[in-house]
Amino acid sequence: MISVEEALSIIRDHRPSFPTERVGLQHVLGRVLAQDIVSPFDLPLFDNSAMDGFAVGSPEGPWEIVGEVSAGETVSKVIQPFQAVRIFTGAPVPSRTYGIIAQEEASVQENFLMGEVRKGSHIRLQAEESTVGHLIAQKEAILTPPHLAAFASCGIETVEVHGLPNVTIISTGNEVVPPGQPLQFGQIFNSNATALASILALKGICAKVMHARDSQEELGSHIHESLQRSDLLITTGGISVGAHDLVRSAMEEAGFQVKFHGVAVKPGKPIAFGVREDGKAWFGLPGNPLSTWVGYLVFVSTWLGGELPLESRLVATKLERKPGRVEFLPAKRMPNGEVTIRNVVGSHANFGLLESDGLVRINPDTSILAQGDQIEFLPFPWGPYP
Repeated sequence: MISVEEALSIIRDHRPSFPTERVGLQHVLGRVLAQDIVSPFDLPLFDNSAMDGFAVGSPEGPWEIVGEVSAGETVSKVIQPFQAVRIFTGAPVPSRTYGIIAQEEASVQENFLMGEVRKGSHIRLQAEESTVGHLIAQKEAILTPPHLAAFASCGIETVEVHGLPNVTIISTGNEVVPPGQPLQFGQIFNSNATALASILALKGICAKVMHARDSQEELGSHIHESLQRSDLLITTGGISVGAHDLVRSAMEEAGFQVKFHGVAVKPGKPIAFGVREDGKAWFGLPGNPLSTWVGYLVFVSTWLGGELPLESRLVATKLERKPGRVEFLPAKRMPNGEVTIRNVVGSHANFGLLESDGLVRINPDTSILAQGDQIEFLPFPWGPYP
């Protein structure tokens, strides 16, 4: 059994390299940028109105209303002193405009405008958000909705992103039944496949999901089929030392060299990792749901190119534990910077993550965490959401 740090080092040594690809904005959420993105022009492109109202040509009125400017107009207008034009939000501001009077602050009598105006009021100035050449996003950024909106505002339709692996998830076990199917006594519904497929989807990876019963023949057939299309295989269950734990031998028969099997981590000690000569990789995750979550968030995510974004936090309440292994437990960030560690009934439990937004990492030699002690916190990649 090796340490978490040793396991992560081995995984980093076997990270894949996939060609970059140019992809449309609607398909790159969660992807990793492979280029710097800079603004191709000033934003805003031109002075424009922040309000519906009147653009005026001098600091004092009354001003004669001589026309109007709507959003989308392509002809530049000029305004003279003691003149005003009706203007709408987003419309180009006429040259020589002194300021804009908001509609609710204006008084119009016949064809003349009265009111008060400050110089430059309610004008969005050209380049006040960014100038041409401004760095919008750096290479290696994980793309978020604000990134995509910023790119679109610059007229960018596609971006270069790192390629993604093809992934197959193979859940195992005679006791595992797909949700929606009849459940017999002694059986459980398959939550691990849904957990893994959904978190991979956050990275833009659409994983193929399969299930194998505790049969060497069936498992071998699924592995063979998966290798025809997949760069990464993730199995859940069947990786311990019981009579029905067939996964390791099946993977070795399929050409995987096991780099480690067993890590000093809780939960998830039986985790395995292997690679083939062609670069295809395999993670064998334990079948208990919390072990599967930890296996992905700590180990699989590292193979996919991430580094653990650990934060330093303070413990909100005292915790006693048995030392010996690195332990990851669900936790909730508090507004004051502390974290509350959630009680979980065991690694078979799924619900411990529902009211959590990350995992705390407890060092192997720690037996007592006192209130106020520092602890490392690993945020979940999907939230929190209100």
